[in-house]
Amino acid sequence: MDGASAKKSTSFETLVIQNITNVSELKAKLNDIIKTGKDYDYDVSSCLKALINSSDQDIVLLSIQAVSELVKCEEKRETYADKAIIAPILGILQKDITTENVELIKQCCRALGNLCCDCDNSRQIILESGGIPILIKLLERSFNMKLEAIQMLVAKSLLNYSIGGSEFSESIVKGGLIEVLARILSMELEKVDFDDDMISTCLLILSVINDNSPEFLFEETINKLVLKILKDTTNVEISELCVDHLLTQAEHDSVKTLLANEGGVQLVCARLEQLVDKHDAGDLNADDTEVQSIMKQACDLVIIVLTGDEAMRILYKNGMGEVYISMVKWLDSPNYHLLTTAVLAIGNFARQDDYCIQMMQDNIFDKLLDIFETYHKLEIRSSAGPQPVAGATLSKLQHGAVSALRNLSVARDNKRRAAAAGRAAPALLRALPLVRDHHVAYKLLATLRMLLDGQESVAKLLASDAEALASVARWGHAPEHTGAGGEAPRLLAWAVKQLRHHPHWAHIVQVDGCISSLVNMLVASHSLMQNEAILALTLLAIESLKKLSPDEQTDYDYGKSFTSQLIKSEIGKHVTILVDTNCAKMPVEVAENLLAFLDITSKNNEVQLDYKEAKVHETLKKFRDSRNDLSDDMKICISGIVSAISDNGTSV
Repeated sequence: MDGASAKKSTSFETLVIQNITNVSELKAKLNDIIKTGKDYDYDVSSCLKALINSSDQDIVLLSIQAVSELVKCEEKRETYADKAIIAPILGILQKDITTENVELIKQCCRALGNLCCDCDNSRQIILESGGIPILIKLLERSFNMKLEAIQMLVAKSLLNYSIGGSEFSESIVKGGLIEVLARILSMELEKVDFDDDMISTCLLILSVINDNSPEFLFEETINKLVLKILKDTTNVEISELCVDHLLTQAEHDSVKTLLANEGGVQLVCARLEQLVDKHDAGDLNADDTEVQSIMKQACDLVIIVLTGDEAMRILYKNGMGEVYISMVKWLDSPNYHLLTTAVLAIGNFARQDDYCIQMMQDNIFDKLLDIFETYHKLEIRSSAGPQPVAGATLSKLQHGAVSALRNLSVARDNKRRAAAAGRAAPALLRALPLVRDHHVAYKLLATLRMLLDGQESVAKLLASDAEALASVARWGHAPEHTGAGGEAPRLLAWAVKQLRHHPHWAHIVQVDGCISSLVNMLVASHSLMQNEAILALTLLAIESLKKLSPDEQTDYDYGKSFTSQLIKSEIGKHVTILVDTNCAKMPVEVAENLLAFLDITSKNNEVQLDYKEAKVHETLKKFRDSRNDLSDDMKICISGIVSAISDNGTSV
């Protein structure tokens, strides 16, 4: 049918309906429209607008029912998204519920629910017409009168309405819907068998609010009710909705603590174990994708709760907490969801020195190292062909294990124990050259930095391993990976500091890229890192550029290598940038260390020339003149460096 014919037919159909004078015939026509539903070809919206306001309540009922059926068609929905349709429906819903109008109210709710499905125009009209207070009041009345069918229809209408976006979900929050939902959920929980559909609808509304306003914190009452539903339900879909809600709410520390105190994490852990057992036995009715999804959500919930300091302490309970014991047990689990969760959880428990020391004594450190080595080897083998474990899982497990190792290595007692055991540093150094994932590299480098802090033996191992040093240098030249790119030069700087009284420093000068990595760190955004780079370069300069007696001469010219690497790394340019960008804010102690480095290196003619070309002397003069907190000795030192660069650094 072409456009003109369709329009003509619609007009004719409208005319036919308008000219029906017999009520029975009109009812029959409306029933025909209802029966045909979304497949009804004609636009009779103008007729229905009039009939909705009829004095005959049967005609009103059938007209609204017709609207409800017609708007199941997406194209027709926009046509009926009209105030002339919606306002009378809202007017009906304001009336008291009686036995005579129960069916009419049901159809009104159905119509609004269908009109709001993917239709912002309908939602906007409801909002602007004051429809939300009407619907929430109707929900309360239906709840009080135990009219469960109306209660369900109103809830589903509000759900379809709120899905439209934050403007709509915020209006139901302001209208007091959450308090009504809390009453409904409480009542459902008192039943022997609660209504899964009602519970799901309420939870879906909460989910929409969470999605549209992730920062919104629900009252403790609601979060406790959701946790209680999770405890009582065996329905996978409802469990998923509960976990999803709690996961979003657990961004707030108060909810983390609530879940820790109320046994929420223990419950989730127990459910996870049950899910794994049933899944492995093939006893689950849900499809695999659904099961994997809820397992991931549940695991994420365990971890996010543990990021809260108070929650973590509650769950650790001096090493006797049920959740902590479960996590230690899961370190041996063959299920990757449980194993990954355990590794990440241990990393979160390892945020307090006394906990870390206790875990070290309980051999958790060695267990984590086992896990890292196992999955690192699997990843190496995966390059030769398909493996039973997905690449993302391999990376996540390695990253989690080495992150936890890093946290455990912060405590001084643990550094000594790890160094004395002699296993961790060699294993991590062997792995480093083969690591390709920058997230894993970041934490591996950080772990090595923690392990060598105060441990000369570990620093010597690093300096003696040319392949590992080359890998550190490689990551130090990967600015696109800020984590690994920032950790690599810090590891070198800490190693140099440990080796200042040992000949092993020489290996760092010999491996290409190490010096330039330290030079690059001069312009890091944090003054701590800048100072670490300055100190390391100063110590290397002292050793490399010192005059040697004939007996101390070696085949390798460390002075020449060091200066050539400095120049190749554009040391002058980096110093100029460092001073220019931090002129007013550079801490005095950092400035003192920088001047010590410049004082040593500016005595070398080749470096002097690089400094002069980069205008280091001019930058230093500006720095001196702009600061009033420099000591006289520092000013004298600056003058000496400026003079050395200006007078002796001549171009060739």
